[in-house]
Amino acid sequence: MNQMFWKLAVFGIIALRFIATTEPACAGRPSGKFTNYPVPQASPHGIVYFGAGPLKGVWFTNSTRDAKSGAVEFSSKGAKTTFHTTPTAAAVAGSINFYSGKEPLWFTETGANKIARIDASRKITEFAIPTAGSRPFDIQHGPDDDCMWFTESGAGKIGRIDSTGKITEFTVGKADDAPTSLMAQDGVIWFTEVGSGQIGRLTTAGEVKHFAAGKGRLTGDITNSNDGALWAPKLSSVVRLKTDGTLDEFQLPNVVNTGAIFGHEDGVYIGAMKADGQGAILSVDSSGKVHEYNLPRKYLMPAAMAIDPDGGFFMTVSSSRPGQSVSMIWRLQLDAKKQK
Repeated sequence: MNQMFWKLAVFGIIALRFIATTEPACAGRPSGKFTNYPVPQASPHGIVYFGAGPLKGVWFTNSTRDAKSGAVEFSSKGAKTTFHTTPTAAAVAGSINFYSGKEPLWFTETGANKIARIDASRKITEFAIPTAGSRPFDIQHGPDDDCMWFTESGAGKIGRIDSTGKITEFTVGKADDAPTSLMAQDGVIWFTEVGSGQIGRLTTAGEVKHFAAGKGRLTGDITNSNDGALWAPKLSSVVRLKTDGTLDEFQLPNVVNTGAIFGHEDGVYIGAMKADGQGAILSVDSSGKVHEYNLPRKYLMPAAMAIDPDGGFFMTVSSSRPGQSVSMIWRLQLDAKKQK
């Protein structure tokens, strides 16, 4: 999801009953075509592709502390954008997503301490989170119908919002555990905590369980692959957690930071920054084999990704250099003959 990828210190580690660290079998560079599209928005952040209905298309948030904070419709044909401002100025619009088959899009407003909904008429409605200073970060559809779930990174909570805007909050740890990103799987919510270095499990009844993610700092995002394992990136590795608590860890060659993560087949795609400033998307399978797709421009890292109907990825990027423009949307089209 990421996305304002601030990093927090790891405060505690709880031992798992099994931890294995595996070096990648090999690293390769199969072909893929990157295209970039300049946009007028200063800080593209969350991104999603909505597949049907009046909101169909690519949407991203502009995450700023001024009147330009909001949701943006994007067309790659001519890089056309249509901007929709948030009712609250300086809202710092963040993660954006939808519930499958439902019309509204939902996004977090980290600066305003609100959740926002944009309907088919493009009207944005905001809902205040009961806990002050909760810093909502990620938002995803949940295991229950018509509800979205979101992390409260400044409050140690996860929130649930229904189609009427009613919010229910669940305490999952201390405020400095910093729950960051989440996803629904097998009827429960899985989430990362960058402050405590753990991966959490939350039921719809509010029962919480934590799993340590080994040494090293989680960078926040989480996803799954077809075999049901959970994946979460660290600064220079990625962990794969089975639901029974078994953890594997795969080192990422020359990587010093990671961003977005997106599941595929038996593995994941990960946004990465290498030691020499080269940004890339890495494909990692369940054996730890790594393939690299280097961005044409250095010092940019994929921060959030959305798959499109043609099997490519639209993405927002973050810069590792102060002052470097990120006013662009990127797209990667993978070669059909890429290595697996």
